[in-house]
Amino acid sequence: MLLAGDAVTGPALQGTVSVDPPSIAKASTSNVDVSVSGLLTSYKVYVECQSDLENGLVCIGAYCPVNGTLRLRIANWSSSAINGALRTWAYQAYD
Repeated sequence: MLLAGDAVTGPALQGTVSVDPPSIAKASTSNVDVSVSGLLTSYKVYVECQSDLENGLVCIGAYCPVNGTLRLRIANWSSSAINGALRTWAYQAYD
């Protein structure tokens, strides 16, 4: 995936990380932080789970709150708690 204006340089960073969401209560959200070396707060981050999430779980945001940390905000839109499985996620970060 290349964004408009990045066709020449591409992403500043890209790769995969393991993400293991905690149990998320019904109709709630949770932040899941993972370390990504070189990630900066000024980057725009895009993520994609590499397999299907449990029904009801949705990633509603991804960003870098502090240098070196990728934060995924995961929502549970179901009517019961869901403990998501460990999965591989791909990310791309653009400056």
